[in-house]
Amino acid sequence: MRGRPHHWFRAALSALVAVCLCVSVESQSATADQVKAAYLVNFAKFVEWPEGTFVSADASLQFCTFGRSAVADELESGVAGKLISGHPIKVRRLDNADNARNCQLVFVAASTGRQQQRVLEVFRGQPTLVVGDGEAFASSGGTIGFVTEKGRVLFEINVKSADESHLRISSRLLALARVIGSPEERQHP
Repeated sequence: MRGRPHHWFRAALSALVAVCLCVSVESQSATADQVKAAYLVNFAKFVEWPEGTFVSADASLQFCTFGRSAVADELESGVAGKLISGHPIKVRRLDNADNARNCQLVFVAASTGRQQQRVLEVFRGQPTLVVGDGEAFASSGGTIGFVTEKGRVLFEINVKSADESHLRISSRLLALARVIGSPEERQHP
């Protein structure tokens, strides 16, 4: 494996996305926004929320979006109403971080600019998976941050933020990410 880290990463990433959603990362027709929407669904499949997060076994899984982004459009058209672990996905657009209570996953668009910090403050320690656009989103306290390198959409996971939010992230997802926020930080291509 040492000699072929890029090959392993691409194969694992392709398998994860292909199994979990019909949008393929390697598809030339998939836009970055479609890929990010697919990732958001996959993230929810590989995260365990603390007991009591959902009022019932069939309560909706709230995907909330903050800021202008085509990712929200992709979510609304592609996944609203589908199920993850028995929970129907409901997509909500937000204009104010304070209105985001009861969201299990929040996507923060890069268009929010300086408001990103307010969103991070609102959700610090809450059982919410906070995902955002921007090179420093995860290192600023978000749980997962999208980064783009050489035309590819990759992601960083801040395990300290996940721990503080009482979220358990699958080791299979961690293996595909750049992991930050822990003494054993790992970097993947």
